[in-house]
Amino acid sequence: MILRSAAVGVMPGTNLLRSAELQAAELPAPHLPGLPELPGRGLHSQLTGRSLAQLAELATELTSYGWRLTQRPGADDQRARGWLRSDVDTLADLRGERRESGLDPVAEDGRGAPLVLELLGPLSLMAGLALPSGEKVLTDHGARRDLAASLATGAAEHLSHVRRACAPSSLTVVLTEPDYTRVRGGLIPTVSGYRTIRALEREEARGHLGAMIETLQHAGADEVLLDLGGRVEAEHVQDFRADRGPRADGFGVDLTTMQAPGWERTAELVESGASMLASTLTAAETAAAARLGSPEAARRGETQLPQVSELARRLRGPWERLGMPLGALESFLLVGSADLHGTEPARSQSAALTEPAAMRVITRVRDAAEALREQMQQA
Repeated sequence: MILRSAAVGVMPGTNLLRSAELQAAELPAPHLPGLPELPGRGLHSQLTGRSLAQLAELATELTSYGWRLTQRPGADDQRARGWLRSDVDTLADLRGERRESGLDPVAEDGRGAPLVLELLGPLSLMAGLALPSGEKVLTDHGARRDLAASLATGAAEHLSHVRRACAPSSLTVVLTEPDYTRVRGGLIPTVSGYRTIRALEREEARGHLGAMIETLQHAGADEVLLDLGGRVEAEHVQDFRADRGPRADGFGVDLTTMQAPGWERTAELVESGASMLASTLTAAETAAAARLGSPEAARRGETQLPQVSELARRLRGPWERLGMPLGALESFLLVGSADLHGTEPARSQSAALTEPAAMRVITRVRDAAEALREQMQQA
């Protein structure tokens, strides 16, 4: 392994080729460009829409209250699936051109640069998708089972398509579950909003998510990193990092909010061989990328985008205080703000950044990863 950064989450604009070109240019191997998500194109291109486009033998449509299951594919379903296919093919064409021109490395087997994909997990999809009646899928045991199975099957087909078309040297999957804690805690509101849906039992949650992890690994993911939208608890490690059963390759953590117990658990995970997806920026700092160098913002004392040295300290400082070796930082994959790969509202706000601001975030995190690698080599 090697300390890297990745472009996980949303990009501004509506031109996927443009976004993919920018990521590929600024994130050479070993860093990981992705399949940019473009909320600016509408709900069909957001993370939920992309996930619904992967469903096998289930169709969905948009209503006034969001996405719901429907009996047969209509315009919304076809549009979401069409966007996803087109996006993968566009990315594949770009990567092929970069390999042929020598811009990307080519392995002996013909594969090119590494790639990261973000997928929405089954629990969060259950919390956001409605039944034909209008109530959430989360309320119905049979519907939950069918949706989880459909998503796993479709995601495996999606990964196979990406592997064939894009030929990455390695494929990292970030399985995002922003609503995991709310689903498990009984905090998801009903469609009326007057009450909440009963908490999903631990065993069922573990079964659905574990099956998804296992399916992705069998479908060709080199590593599956599980981002549960908050702190990594002992229960999460027991359920998804046990010696037996489905086993995630790592977890998502937020360096800007993590306290001492979280750092200790992270160190234990790294010692066990896990990889860590580490968010390095706050939402306010990400927004500050649009104001970089503004004298007015500095005078008002507004939050600024941190320097590379500060981002590096956010990881190295607590790590060394635990007595952990600097070389163990190779287990970390750095990304920007957790909001960039969180819930839909936060993702949409991030998409409101200008293109230069979004690239400032990506390059700042990349430079922090490279600075840490240099420090590791000098230690």
